[in-house]
Amino acid sequence: MRLGNKMAINLFEAAEAIGIHREELVVPLGLDAATLVDPRHGIEWDTLVAILERLSTIVDGDVERMRSVGREMVLTPSYAYLQRIARTVFSLQSLYEAGERWLAPANVPHLVLETTFPSDDRMKFRCSIPEPYAPSAPYLHIFEGLLAELPTILGLPPATITRSRVTPRELELDLQLPPSRALLGRMRRAARALFYRSEAVDLLEQQRREIAAGLEAAQRSTNEIQSLFDRLPDLVVIHRAGTIVWTNRATVKTLGYERKDDLVGQRLRDIVGPASDVLAADRMERDADDESTPDLVEVKLLARDGTPLLIEVSPTQGVVFGGEPARLSVGRDVTEQSRLRQQLLMADRMASIGMLAAGVAHEVNNPLGYVLNNIEMSIRDLTPLGERTQRTRDALGVALEGVDRIRTIVSDLLALSRVDEVGLGSVDVRAVVESTLALAAQQLTARTDLVREYQPVQLVRGTPARLGQVLLNLLVNALEAMPPTSRSRNQLRVSILPSAAGGAVVEVSDNGLGIESEHAARIFDPFFTTKPSGSGTGLGLAISQRLVAEMGGELSFESTPKRGSTFRVILAPSETEA
Repeated sequence: MRLGNKMAINLFEAAEAIGIHREELVVPLGLDAATLVDPRHGIEWDTLVAILERLSTIVDGDVERMRSVGREMVLTPSYAYLQRIARTVFSLQSLYEAGERWLAPANVPHLVLETTFPSDDRMKFRCSIPEPYAPSAPYLHIFEGLLAELPTILGLPPATITRSRVTPRELELDLQLPPSRALLGRMRRAARALFYRSEAVDLLEQQRREIAAGLEAAQRSTNEIQSLFDRLPDLVVIHRAGTIVWTNRATVKTLGYERKDDLVGQRLRDIVGPASDVLAADRMERDADDESTPDLVEVKLLARDGTPLLIEVSPTQGVVFGGEPARLSVGRDVTEQSRLRQQLLMADRMASIGMLAAGVAHEVNNPLGYVLNNIEMSIRDLTPLGERTQRTRDALGVALEGVDRIRTIVSDLLALSRVDEVGLGSVDVRAVVESTLALAAQQLTARTDLVREYQPVQLVRGTPARLGQVLLNLLVNALEAMPPTSRSRNQLRVSILPSAAGGAVVEVSDNGLGIESEHAARIFDPFFTTKPSGSGTGLGLAISQRLVAEMGGELSFESTPKRGSTFRVILAPSETEA
């Protein structure tokens, strides 16, 4: 809140009247007195509070000396207009009322004032400094002195303070007003008030213009701040009691809305993801200067279409919006940065696991060959002996199946660790998709209804074998996610779409069991599986992600528990098409 330069002038003149030079007040704070009294600059409320704290320190917190500054204000040259107003009133009560109605709002419009007169010789006064404006007990003590001294302008003795209660934000004051000295004096003031009536109108009009100018300046400042916030790339939200009252364009765009009005009026917690509900509620209530408040926290918000977004939120700030206290929250969309960070972590993990897998696979392959050869030789030798060896041959057959499974796992491990030099070329996505669907046609027909949605796309960078392996893996996973007993309700959708980069996107969607949120972060981890023991190695998606990455693409997914999943293979355009 910026106040007019009159506040600084009054304060400096009154302080100097009790022997405290203005430089003593401002220099230690790194301020310039000339700037503060310049009408082009004025003084911020927070700056005034800091100066008053400095004044209180100089007088050792002496309340009477602080009040004496307020008393001197009434007599300073810059308060000459107050004497002019006094000529237009004929009672002390009307002078106090003029101060509350016109003078105070023109100088400190954010203060809340209340003046009552229980009797002709008593006045009750209340003043409060609303949040989020900085509190200031020194200011309220100065106000006490000013109110007590005000009767002297009418040639009366000062008022007597009979009760006072001052907190950093509130002042409650009872004054015993001096009686008018004579009926003749009251008559003279009444006559003078009539004589200067036109001057009173001019003075009040001047105060009205000052108030209007102050409000206009405040509105202009508010508009400038809102315009600045509107241009920020970060998300800015102003809320009151958890309800959004203003937001900037970045927030509207990021959350997928069309207009600010679509967000204003919504509860802030309605756009917060369930996982971040408690954290967001705690963040909204904490002050930025609370030392226990972390500088930045990550909160999940929900876009209009339900897409989760990861937002890094700074501590909330108390502000005034529309004349009432509110909270300002600023956040930054880090969804993409988080995704890239996870990819880097996964790449690092995959590199380590790949090295380990290559070593383990090669070490296992040699003894595995011995076992396989000996089992096959034993079966051949036992076969001529007839029924007597059937039980032993059956046991060896089961062992052979186990060896075969070990060979499959070793093959997967080698695929996971492979860094081969197979050249990448141009691939017709539709042709690979169709050949893969044909390969899995029998299983597809038995388990689900297949829906194809193809749009024209360019050739992509990759190899048909790798892309086919990835798609076949995704098709098998989709089939396993759908109950085998619900063939009539199962649906598998395969879509080919152009990508934003000029390549292609292949989507494999099912309406099966979906992926639980606690598993979503681990589905690309090697050896992680939710399938029953013995029915999966947990390498399929890890290998698929590795193959897609080697082709310069990206494998991602979206899933809703009990409703299904969509796996998305994003492929780069072929170099011949780029």
